[in-house]
Amino acid sequence: MEYIKRTAQEITKHALAVIGQIDKVQKDKMIKTIINSDATFIVGSGRSILIGKAFAMRLMHLGFTVYVVGDVTTPAIKESDCLIAISGSGETKLVTTAAHTAQEIGATVVGITTNPNSTLGKYIDVNVNIDSKSKEPWEHPLSTALKGNYDDLAPMGTLFEDSTHLFLDGLIAEFMHRLGKKEDDLKRRHATME
Repeated sequence: MEYIKRTAQEITKHALAVIGQIDKVQKDKMIKTIINSDATFIVGSGRSILIGKAFAMRLMHLGFTVYVVGDVTTPAIKESDCLIAISGSGETKLVTTAAHTAQEIGATVVGITTNPNSTLGKYIDVNVNIDSKSKEPWEHPLSTALKGNYDDLAPMGTLFEDSTHLFLDGLIAEFMHRLGKKEDDLKRRHATME
């Protein structure tokens, strides 16, 4: 239990510090973008898409039209839609290609990344910067988030992914507040064929 408890404490401490540094203007733009879009598309790869799918599920529970890029039932993105692109490095090929395509079509692109100066950064309209370690060793000279040697406790992109997950779950709570929704409202849209 020592490693489990220590890991949970360090990741939580890190995530709170990172979330506290997210630009409130960009966060509000993300919320307004989703509310004002006909549909929200979510793209990521590896663990990032798992976090994205969890967010997509809650958006659906709130009544939004939402799709995950790569699912066979996902339609074409339109100018009136938005894309949430999740990539710690901002260099994930699937994510950057989707963001570029969405930008060309005229959809709004929301980027969630540790590196807004990356390839993904070229295509985003809304920048949610998760100032965290992704897969690469953490040597970001401008990083102001909690630093330390997390490699053994949270290898590779764990800090980015967990911080992103907590941020997006918090965003769902903010949507509920802004839209006047309660848990019972979400339960009505919960899957009945499980």
